Amino acid sequence: MDYEQWAEWYDVYYSTAPRSETDFYVELARESGGPTLEIGVGTGRVAIPAAKAGVDVTGVDLHKPMLERAARKARAAGLPDGKPELLQADMRYLDLGRRFRTVMIPANTLLLATSQEDQLRALRRAAAHLAPEGRLAFDVFVPGPDLLADDERTPFIWGETVHPETGNRVVMSAVNNTDGATQLNRETQIFEEFDHNGSLCRRAELPIALRYLFPAECHALIEEAGLVAEKVYGGFDRSPLAGESEEHIYVCRLSGRPAA
Repeated sequence: MDYEQWAEWYDVYYSTAPRSETDFYVELARESGGPTLEIGVGTGRVAIPAAKAGVDVTGVDLHKPMLERAARKARAAGLPDGKPELLQADMRYLDLGRRFRTVMIPANTLLLATSQEDQLRALRRAAAHLAPEGRLAFDVFVPGPDLLADDERTPFIWGETVHPETGNRVVMSAVNNTDGATQLNRETQIFEEFDHNGSLCRRAELPIALRYLFPAECHALIEEAGLVAEKVYGGFDRSPLAGESEEHIYVCRLSGRPAA
């Protein structure tokens, strides 16, 4: 992934995400009283509102361009220097030497680990940072039949938004390249920005690889990581997981036994 470009388009991409997603994680952090660890902090989309709500937040990301943009956004939001704390780290090998009352892995971040082994490694490292009474929450999308059957490799439009910095219209499309054997989707996100005259002024093609997960596999990974899925939701409104759910969301606690 080209994270220099992804950092630039990250907030455009997530501008269409429901507010309920951010609210869900901020509320979990507030309920715990902190401190909170966000894995895959990106440009601070969740960490900054949580910090503004008075929670002590540490955010980690593998890529420096994301962290630099998050720091600028935090300053623009009026937060003091160092709030939230932003650190560069790989979620598969994370070792901060601290424990947190909330650990969260929002926005399909776990799927960026593109093998089952790496996904389990990331969950184990997240669990290692969880306080005994704490909760770990993460969400991943439900791999629906359209994705699994998508072999056309032709772009499809999935959203339209307004660029938060330029005010221009942005049309977002994607191309899926799904491998059912490995559960890998090597996707290309396409952003086309149109100026106020309707002329195309910028176009970016950004590749991303995700290893999707089914609910049964998630439960197995959670157990192997030394966790128990205390609550499972099918939406950020805390509705139950059902056949029509587009995401599965887990709130976990430590199982009380070492990870396998």
